[in-house]
Amino acid sequence: MSETQSNPAEESIKHSIRKNGFPDKIVRLPFKPVYDACKKYGTSLPDVLDKLQDDQIFGKIIGNHVEFRSREKIDFKAPEERPADSGEFSWIKGAANLKGFQEAAKDAMGEMTPEQMAEARKMVEGMSDEEKANILKMFTQRFDSGK
Repeated sequence: MSETQSNPAEESIKHSIRKNGFPDKIVRLPFKPVYDACKKYGTSLPDVLDKLQDDQIFGKIIGNHVEFRSREKIDFKAPEERPADSGEFSWIKGAANLKGFQEAAKDAMGEMTPEQMAEARKMVEGMSDEEKANILKMFTQRFDSGK
């Protein structure tokens, strides 16, 4: 375990994923509650995900979930080697800049069911402009290094 000071959002995530079988299992938590917990405790989700890596907890945003894996459960295959139904959002690969993000998001939305679109629209409409800006910033920071 890391000796650095952890915050309540990190501790909450650690508690939730361990309760759900981590590290033996890959655990997925809903994005919005994780994001809201980070906001509540005055930290950003990318910072929390980076700090969790110090404890060998690797978090990744996949759709409307945050997936947590232990080092042993990390999939090192290239995206094209993964099964098509793995739940990965392959569009994220091209989302390193704003134009790429917009185009990739548009492509991904074309593959969503009407129910998924309605859920995403409802979630975005409920966010403040600051939250929307933070999510865009988080995506660009998180996936820019993954080129």
